[in-house]
Amino acid sequence: MRERRLHLHIMLNEEESKALSMLREKSGLSSSALFRKFLLNEHIRERPNADFKKLTDEVNDIGVNFNQLVHVVNTVGYASPEDLKQAQLYFDRIIRKLRSWEKTWR
Repeated sequence: MRERRLHLHIMLNEEESKALSMLREKSGLSSSALFRKFLLNEHIRERPNADFKKLTDEVNDIGVNFNQLVHVVNTVGYASPEDLKQAQLYFDRIIRKLRSWEKTWR
């Protein structure tokens, strides 16, 4: 059963309607969700763009690889020079990705 059963009808002028549409598009939220956030004085964030999603997926993949490396090191009990070099490469790759993404947002 739905938690929200009360309906609200509001009237907007053209300017207000355009502002609402722009907020909906930027945030990815419905009008109802936006109004609820306004009422509760919650912060409304812009929806991350496709580049940000791609970046977070890539960083997550690197993190998974790094976690696998750490698991092996914990199992064996030590880190070989090759393991440490691989870990450094993972971190360097993350830094490069973040810096390239940052340049697109300046």
